[in-house]
Amino acid sequence: MVTFREILRTYQQLQNIKATARTLSCAKGTVRRYVRWAQDRGLLDGTLPSEADLTKVWNEVEVTESPVSIGLEPLEEIIRGWLTSGFTLSRIQELLKERHGWSGSYETLKRYTRPFRADQESFVRIETAPGEEAQVDFGLMGRLWDPFEKKERKVWLFLMTLSHSRFAYGELVFRQDVETWLACHRRAFEFLGGVPKKVVIDNLKAAIVKAALYDPQVHRAYAECAEHYGFVISPCRVATPRHKGKVERGVPYVRKAFWAGRNVPDLPSGNRMLWDWLLNEAGLRVHGTTRQQPRVVWEQVEKQTLLALPGKAFAPVRYQEASVHPDCHVVVEGSYYSAPFRYRGKKLMVRLTDNMVDLFEGVDLVASHTRLARKGRRSTVMAHYPPEKAAFLEHTPQWCLAESGKVGPATHELIREILLSKHPLDGLRKAQGILRLKSRYLPERMEAASQRALRYGNLTYKSFKNLLEKGLDQEKPLHEVAPIQAAYQYARPVEDFLHVLGNCRERKANGSVASDHATVETFEALGGA
Repeated sequence: MVTFREILRTYQQLQNIKATARTLSCAKGTVRRYVRWAQDRGLLDGTLPSEADLTKVWNEVEVTESPVSIGLEPLEEIIRGWLTSGFTLSRIQELLKERHGWSGSYETLKRYTRPFRADQESFVRIETAPGEEAQVDFGLMGRLWDPFEKKERKVWLFLMTLSHSRFAYGELVFRQDVETWLACHRRAFEFLGGVPKKVVIDNLKAAIVKAALYDPQVHRAYAECAEHYGFVISPCRVATPRHKGKVERGVPYVRKAFWAGRNVPDLPSGNRMLWDWLLNEAGLRVHGTTRQQPRVVWEQVEKQTLLALPGKAFAPVRYQEASVHPDCHVVVEGSYYSAPFRYRGKKLMVRLTDNMVDLFEGVDLVASHTRLARKGRRSTVMAHYPPEKAAFLEHTPQWCLAESGKVGPATHELIREILLSKHPLDGLRKAQGILRLKSRYLPERMEAASQRALRYGNLTYKSFKNLLEKGLDQEKPLHEVAPIQAAYQYARPVEDFLHVLGNCRERKANGSVASDHATVETFEALGGA
């Protein structure tokens, strides 16, 4: 009625049917019919009635044209576009109801679109041999409660229809990602008892990375799935869903015949109900095109022609890109996996399975890790670090003790003393530096230098290195060197201290300064000692 009144209002201003049609981008016949209807009832004389008054008049007056049919004319271009894209009339009827509130019958739409459909190109119905082809599609069903997300979510139908028998496998899912797409394929093949030679799909992102007429780019994970099961991937041309019309009509059929009006409590229960329905109701109905029961044709003819299932089911796999950070790790799903240091700053392709994470540069595998179960954890291969960084991380205190034991007992004792110092972590780098010198000096010299370092109590890296560089380890044997005696001498004569002590005692007796009391006590303690 809004469109109807707008046509009448524009005509009142322009007083020309052709100009009104051009202004509103609608057919001249539509404008002429509306204007004549309004003129016959005097609605264009004076002020135009409101929408409510027009509706009242419309409902009271018998008209030669059906209101439903007239209501389709403003939507003519939209309907033509849907027909060009290969939409079925039943699907167009659904879209008109959902998006434009049109409530007419299928027969009315069929009569209205007959002239348009006559202008469309002719089609050839392609019938396929048993086991030759299956068609796959996703379709929106409705909404269900997700206990994990704790909210209502959209429910999608994954549907795979065998082109010969029209027998189908369906599954309700919350997601349309790659992992769900591959898992649904695996369960569909198991349900159907084999694999078709070709799978026809549209250009959804879970399967096709880049759509193209001649060279579409298939997702690597889906290509692996096809190779594992032995089927050929056949994407449709862009915006031509009629190329997989067998499954396109199957999705609305499942929505109407199964989902509509059915109480589905949750996703697992819904799938059990759907599988039973596909086997016993949809599978045993007489198909409108083949005039046969899909399940019977599948069991008696097509099942035997499908490719055999491989001995091992395909493990769902997913690919994604990840950058190698300066710490030589990539971040995948909140966990950290190491990559060779030469790839720092580059992007690698990550291949994820249920239990593995593989890193690729192009087609070259550069690293493999066991998939971590929790976020925030690290999987590190020491060989992926630069040599100088890896050496520090690998040379633990235990490694230092083991390596020093290979040199000799004195070196082992020296390293042990260093590591058992007050700050063992500070001593680790010192121990590593001393052991690194064994690559430049013979074990005999390392042992001699260690003996001298222990004898004189000098456990620093610098002094140990000086012993070796200056050849001090090769001087007089240690058993001929007299040990250093601890000789403590005053810088001033003892008489000076005694004189000071005497003066302090006198001042203490007089109680002159409190600090002198402490001085006296200190000297007396020294004298007693």
